[in-house]
Amino acid sequence: MDVPEIQAVLMIVVAFLLFLPTIQPPLLSLSLKQRIFPNFHGSIISGQPWLFWRNTGETPGSFWKLANDLLPSLSQLNMDGGQRIRQRRQKLGLINQLLLVMIWLRKYPHLDLLSLWFDIDPSSVVRTIHRVLPLMWQYFRNQIVWPNPLAWNNMMGSWPEFPNVVGAIDSSPHEIYRPSTEPQRLYNSGHRHYHCMNTQMIIDNEGRIRFLQSGFLGSTHDALSFRLIGPIGALPANAKLLADRGYPDGGFLLTPVRANQLRKEIKTFEAVGQLWRHPRWLMPACVELAAFLSERRAQFFRAI
Repeated sequence: MDVPEIQAVLMIVVAFLLFLPTIQPPLLSLSLKQRIFPNFHGSIISGQPWLFWRNTGETPGSFWKLANDLLPSLSQLNMDGGQRIRQRRQKLGLINQLLLVMIWLRKYPHLDLLSLWFDIDPSSVVRTIHRVLPLMWQYFRNQIVWPNPLAWNNMMGSWPEFPNVVGAIDSSPHEIYRPSTEPQRLYNSGHRHYHCMNTQMIIDNEGRIRFLQSGFLGSTHDALSFRLIGPIGALPANAKLLADRGYPDGGFLLTPVRANQLRKEIKTFEAVGQLWRHPRWLMPACVELAAFLSERRAQFFRAI
């Protein structure tokens, strides 16, 4: 073999070696998230804290801490929310399932959009929400504590205008579609002119949630809802809660700040702030979870 032939062979070998790195596996053999962005879920926006905050309501650090707290319990459940009998690899990891639910709560996108983003079918999106959300709700629910009388007494005087006031109680409506299989008048709020479910909440004068119960029918007025709520603990004899005229209380009676001000933080989570379009059994847990996360957001702001 003469020199020109050897050079030609070497050129072919070099060309082949240069071509090898450009060879990619067929696109259809990869999942959608690998075709668009490798390791897509959360990794793209976790490096942009403000964007992560806007889409989840959490900082990257607080999200990871929450995920670490929930992972032991979450790993014990199967996709339908039952007890897991054997460990099996899931298409969507547990942290990404939590991320999906946080984005759904914060932005309330259509299920098809979440299905596209996370590369799972819409029915899996629904099962993930139905499985993870109640677990998150229970996690935060366990952190609500009714103060003892001494703690309530120590809160007096925080509001100079109302020295005996230690907190406030109010209700919040959440609009739903008109029921098609149940008596619609039970859900119809006469003075609001739409169908809804109500939430009763008590906060102390430092902004912490002390009692929360959702799921009251829209036709239930404040006084009746107050009689229907579970035990809320005792207040010192001279301590009062701010309430509007609908509550049976002999203390301070005020018309509360309207929804676009007092409840603005809760409705930052658009799953609660928009017309509810999912099963009504899930709504009370969703509303209460949004309230817990709103209080958590306020703590983040105070820490800045």
